[in-house]
Formats: sequence, C-alpha cells, structure tokens
Amino acid sequence: MNIALNTGDRLEITELFARYCHHVDHAEADAWVALFTPDGVFDIEGVMRLQGAAQLRGMPGVVAEQGKGKWRHQITSIMITPTSAGADVRAYGLLTDWTGAGRLAGFTEYQGRLQRVDGAWRIAALTARMVGAPPG
Repeated sequence: MNIALNTGDRLEITELFARYCHHVDHAEADAWVALFTPDGVFDIEGVMRLQGAAQLRGMPGVVAEQGKGKWRHQITSIMITPTSAGADVRAYGLLTDWTGAGRLAGFTEYQGRLQRVDGAWRIAALTARMVGAPPG
C-alpha cells in the first residue's frame, strides 16, 4: 500500500505546529487544546503526561507561570511520515527564554501521531523528550 500526503496536508501540519507554539507561549489554553484530538495525549518524558482536554488545558498556564510569559517555542525540522491512520511526526523543539538578553533554555525532540478530525489535522499523541537539562 502506497500512502502519500499532498502538499496541502504537509502545509497544514506545519501550520498546526506553528499554532502549537504561539498558543502555548501566549497562554491560549482553549486554542492549544483544540489542536489535539478529544482524547489527545501530551507527554513530557519523565515529567508529566496529560490526556484529554481537561488535563491538556492546564499546560499553557504552566508555561506562562514558569517562563513568566517570556518563553518562546519553535518547532523545526518537521519530518512527516504518512500512515494508514494519519501521519507520524518527528521534530526538534527550541525553547528560548527572553526574560533577559535571551538565551536557549531547552532543546526537545518531539515524536507523535496525527489524525484527521472533521477534516483537520490534529495531534493524537505527542511525546517531548528533553535533551540536556530541563529549563529552570
């Protein structure tokens, strides 16, 4: 079976991760949760696992509190592999802290699964593995 994603799918997935960064950085909880499937999972290895809208909703607030509103996420090098159920993704994440002159605060490797829900790509599961020390 040859499964392929068209250019529109790939652009939509890239946009999904851009929205992920902006919504989490600006404490837009409802918009961030809407990027996930209803039973979506976000897991930071060894730190926390959130599943479903009620648990996911708290994440942007945690980021705002810990980063004092000055953290900025960037998700880059998005690699998309189509599957029969949707798509698998791998990507890199940079976290910068702008409370002073700006500095790299963390580097993350993301791995996840995406599904189409009501015609739009959504995150079904996303695991973040921090490389190096966690921000703090």
